Amino acid sequence: MVVEDEWIIAASLKEMLEGLDYEVSSVVFSGEDAVKRAEADRPDIILMDILLRGEMDGIEAAGNISAFLNIPIVYLTSYTDDRTLQRAKETDPFGYIIKPFEKRELRIIIEMALYKHKMEKSLKEKSRQLEELNINLESRVRQEIEKGRQKEHMLIQQSKLAAMGEMMVAISHQWRQPLNVIGLLIQDLEEAYKFGEVDGNYIKDISRESMAQLNFMSNTITDFYNFFKPTKDQVTFDVKRAIEDVISMVHVQLESLNVYTRVIILPDSGAVSDGNKGFIIKGYPGEFQQVMLNMINNSRDAILKKRHSGELATSNRGEIDIVLSKGHKKAVVKIKDNGVGIPDDIIDRVFEPYFTTREDGIGIGLYMSKVIIENHMGGRLYVESTDNGAMFTIELKI
Repeated sequence: MVVEDEWIIAASLKEMLEGLDYEVSSVVFSGEDAVKRAEADRPDIILMDILLRGEMDGIEAAGNISAFLNIPIVYLTSYTDDRTLQRAKETDPFGYIIKPFEKRELRIIIEMALYKHKMEKSLKEKSRQLEELNINLESRVRQEIEKGRQKEHMLIQQSKLAAMGEMMVAISHQWRQPLNVIGLLIQDLEEAYKFGEVDGNYIKDISRESMAQLNFMSNTITDFYNFFKPTKDQVTFDVKRAIEDVISMVHVQLESLNVYTRVIILPDSGAVSDGNKGFIIKGYPGEFQQVMLNMINNSRDAILKKRHSGELATSNRGEIDIVLSKGHKKAVVKIKDNGVGIPDDIIDRVFEPYFTTREDGIGIGLYMSKVIIENHMGGRLYVESTDNGAMFTIELKI
């Protein structure tokens, strides 16, 4: 559905969309009509002009539609003031496209919005399944407590491993942050247009970067789904490169929060210049990357918590250092941050399943990480407090 109050622009946009093999269910000219037709037509996606004639602008119309319909909305905008853009962001749109635009831009923004919407629907369903699974598992745990702590522990681990294949799929809601990175890339189009940076190469680059991140997420989810299949073989991979791939996926979102990540290789680590051969290990690269993503997200949350408490000013950089070194026949990865740290009374519990200090957390990320590193890659994962925050250490055999 197209919502545009300028008839000439609306007609041109309809023709352009049909030229791209999209079906235009309707073209409306006001926010009030947009709300009514959205209910009647139930389109797959809505292109919404922000500035509309009448009492209801595009932002208010989008808010009304989103309140009762799960339809992705992409804003059509010219250059607007900061207050309007802030209002638009609060409606959680699936993208922006700046007038005037070309067919290629339009196709990219529509396909990205539809893909993001599909992923969010899938993540919500998997989260619901995970909640049901958690309820069932918690009930099982309470019953087993009565039979003794040792038996309880064994049954929890067995049930976790038996259900882990499904849980790996359900846990994919943790992958929403990379989707936000793609949203930021799309929103950057406005600033790029403002400064005259939008050209064919820019569009090509942003499309390639967005698709690369989506492909990475898809491959990671597939790796996790296949993680517990007995036929899955270990492969050799470069620890440093795997870490850099994860950072490239999340650095935009982190930097928007004034959080910066860097990889440091200690000079006495034994690494060599031609490919860092000292960090080649055998294991599961997809699962290792998910461990690193868990570690980085954990550090990010600790930094934001410290900033929220006032101990770290908003203007102060959040810092996550990933230090690689080489021990005796092992690669050592240390993840340090300047966040809030871990209190002494709970530091021994952070790897327990379902233990979390976050209100919206489920407490499975660090538990999964320990299972991956220790049970399936023959390594070691532990945590300790530092003067400036917390430090997680991963040790893997070279």
